[in-house]
Amino acid sequence: MSVLADFTARFVAESDDIETPTPGRLVLRRDQLVLVASEDEQLTIPLSSVFDVRTDTVPKVFDPLPGTPITIAVNRAGQKEVILVATDESTIRKFTAILFKALLNGTNATLEHPAKLGGRVLDTTARDSILGVEAGGLTFETGDGPVQITLDSVIDFTRERRTVDGQQRPAVVVDHVRNGDTLTTVASTETTRTLSVLGRYLRREYDKQMQALRELSLSEAETALLTTLYSTGDHSVSLASVLGAEPKRIKQLLQALHENGLIESHDGSPVLTSKGQIVVTQYLERVNA
Repeated sequence: MSVLADFTARFVAESDDIETPTPGRLVLRRDQLVLVASEDEQLTIPLSSVFDVRTDTVPKVFDPLPGTPITIAVNRAGQKEVILVATDESTIRKFTAILFKALLNGTNATLEHPAKLGGRVLDTTARDSILGVEAGGLTFETGDGPVQITLDSVIDFTRERRTVDGQQRPAVVVDHVRNGDTLTTVASTETTRTLSVLGRYLRREYDKQMQALRELSLSEAETALLTTLYSTGDHSVSLASVLGAEPKRIKQLLQALHENGLIESHDGSPVLTSKGQIVVTQYLERVNA
């Protein structure tokens, strides 16, 4: 059985198997996670029982462990339990990425893409697909070809009950940006467990992007230019005339926004990236409040 990850760590489980913080080995295989404290003391967890994964948090039932933590929630014999693992930050980061891939790759999903384009609802036929997690994105393999969502293009997502393929079912609704346009993709998996894991994965990546944006500082002129690009949506509009600024100044502002990853060029014109859309949306929310 192939091994996906094998490293030393400290861990503790809410169950009776390993109820005190213990140093040992963590071994991840394609269908199970094994915590090995000793030859006589180990805990084997089928990946099919994992329903949540959280990083950088410690459940109240445990004291903190040295290092960077990851919490894995499982359902064993009808009982929900949590397991806390901690080691160095680099190892946890790599392990988390591998674990999400092991949990989600090959998941059957029903897909509506795009369910919306901008604010316009489309009459999109639901398609069967197989989910794959890759570096920086999700790929849904369908009979018509792959549907890809890059994680840095996501501007919002929710978990809700939607009518998918004629049935009310839990789904993940993802808004993401492509070439300046906002697309909405609706995905529903066969189980609430895999949908929960997918939602957690998206939340983790979205929170990273939001943290980076919180550290970003923009001038009033840069914010005004972003808002103008968002509001007009018309590539033929003269930004210099709308903002009352010299073309040279507009060029300098566009360059600064491009370097911060807030705009990109499409068909020779500047359009907002997902980061740019989030910045504008937050700004307008503050103004309207």
